[in-house]
Amino acid sequence: MAVGALLATTGVSTATATSAASAAPAPDPCAERPATALDQRGDWQCVGLATIADANAQPETPTLTEEQATQLDVARPVNYELGVAISPDGRLYRQTTPPPAGPVETRPSEAGGAEDEGEPRPARPVETRTIFGADDRTRRAATTSYPWRAMGSILAPNATTSNCSGALIGPRHFLTAGHCIHQGGGGSGQGWYTNRKVAPGQNGINSFPNGLKNHAWYFSVSGWFDHADPAYDYGMIVLEDRADTANLGWLGWRSTGHTGAHWTFGYPGWSYTCAASPSPSKRCDNYLYGDDNSPFLLTTNQIGTQADIQSGQSGSPIYKYNNGDRRVIGIVAYHGNWGTRVTSARSANFCNWIRVSPSAFNDHPCE
Repeated sequence: MAVGALLATTGVSTATATSAASAAPAPDPCAERPATALDQRGDWQCVGLATIADANAQPETPTLTEEQATQLDVARPVNYELGVAISPDGRLYRQTTPPPAGPVETRPSEAGGAEDEGEPRPARPVETRTIFGADDRTRRAATTSYPWRAMGSILAPNATTSNCSGALIGPRHFLTAGHCIHQGGGGSGQGWYTNRKVAPGQNGINSFPNGLKNHAWYFSVSGWFDHADPAYDYGMIVLEDRADTANLGWLGWRSTGHTGAHWTFGYPGWSYTCAASPSPSKRCDNYLYGDDNSPFLLTTNQIGTQADIQSGQSGSPIYKYNNGDRRVIGIVAYHGNWGTRVTSARSANFCNWIRVSPSAFNDHPCE
């Protein structure tokens, strides 16, 4: 019997059959894919597939406007600190309840290290540029040694130069700016920068003495993901779990005691000028540079630093240094020398993200 006749005898029209087929539900990635670590927890929920940024899109360093700066201490909803994550296979997860309180501070993996920072220089007058007067940044060349191998760059696929920076704060846990991993603000066209590589201790263009590390998970928070709120511009890249990553070492962090001198090291855009560059052209050329100074302003969520920084250093750690002990107090995020401050809520998030993605090769105090 012809197909049309069969459909007619069963009382189903060809149009109805076609409509029924087209109305079949799409596969549910949350239900039909293997469970992840977050699926095993009661405080995270898979909500579908994540939106991915255009393959040619690159992070742009935001500018903090005067209007935004005046709003830095305005209270935000508590749910702005709830986590948002993308799994290795592209599923989007949202945190449903805040994590337990985090520690006031965590210790680094080890103390000391090559080329200790030394005594901070006197504070300079506050100006409006990202380089305050003369470029006082120093270069660190011993990037196969701790702590400089715990600081790294972020590269697009197949790139030899970076566009963001960050630091390990756990065996496989790379802290950076939110805008380095997600475009911010949700909505159409706002996606994750996937397939990024992390180069711990990059030491020049296409020079990766500690290897290139693949990502596994990305984490940020609702304040950045949904609202592009500059007060919440922070995130974490969880790297593939490997012994050669877990043994690099990491920095600690602290959510109190942010006044006084601090340091920041990172990777300025390669084509910028760095006074300490070994290149004849004085281009920064993807070496590791840093500077010290004091905050010019501390707000609830932000730290304004007088240390010299440039685009490309987004995600760099702002940290306190004391006799070889380095603890992060902020994350470089904006033009105008602003960073996202480590608060008690952020300390809780760091610990939560480390706890849900532990390393088989090294332990962290949060686990």
